[in-house]
Amino acid sequence: MLRLLTFVALAGSIASGRPSLRPTYPFKVGETLRYTATLGYFPVGEASLAVTGTARERGAETFVFAASGEGGPPGLGVSYQMTSWVGTDKFTSRRFYRRITQAGRTTDQRFIIIPDSGRVRLEGRPEVWGTTAEPLDELAFLYFLRTVPLQVGRSYAWSRYFHTGYNPVRVQVVGRETLSLPDGRQVPCLALRLTARNASTEVWLSDDARRLPVQLRGQLGFGEVTLRLSAVAGAR
Repeated sequence: MLRLLTFVALAGSIASGRPSLRPTYPFKVGETLRYTATLGYFPVGEASLAVTGTARERGAETFVFAASGEGGPPGLGVSYQMTSWVGTDKFTSRRFYRRITQAGRTTDQRFIIIPDSGRVRLEGRPEVWGTTAEPLDELAFLYFLRTVPLQVGRSYAWSRYFHTGYNPVRVQVVGRETLSLPDGRQVPCLALRLTARNASTEVWLSDDARRLPVQLRGQLGFGEVTLRLSAVAGAR
């Protein structure tokens, strides 16, 4: 989900002696979403999104989000794998893995993200650069959108992308549309347009408690690709 990639913050009062409340999310471990990719009317590949589990990252519990996909015409095809480790309490990225192969060229990057000190580095490299106070990678940002209140006709701006030069990420809720779920049911969806540094992506989230990404659309090297939800497993 290249470039489609392009809070819940509930806490009890420790000072009063009450235990902290755990945040609640519209997704859970085991949720797996599968998509068919089309270029116009022509199928060109498939993709998936999953909450594969939880893990400890530098002492913090994190969700492990995974995305993968492949497709495209011969010679211009693209495949990608992304894994994002995001705090279950404070929803910020802690680690991010991105591997993209397009037209025979592969980019493999593994980012260590340290929100508390506002730093990011690549594994195996000495350089360190600054990031935002509450950083999110592109996969984490998609899950973040599922957690925030959104209203039709409103526009929002978040300076949370971990590469600061792409901030702010602007989200416009352009309307409400009815789309089909894999089981044939119709569901109203919030139609979102995301823009960051002149790049634009569209996302349709179900307007219900699950906030499923029912459809996504973005530009790849060989044209505008639409991802349509084709199977759902483990959703709430």
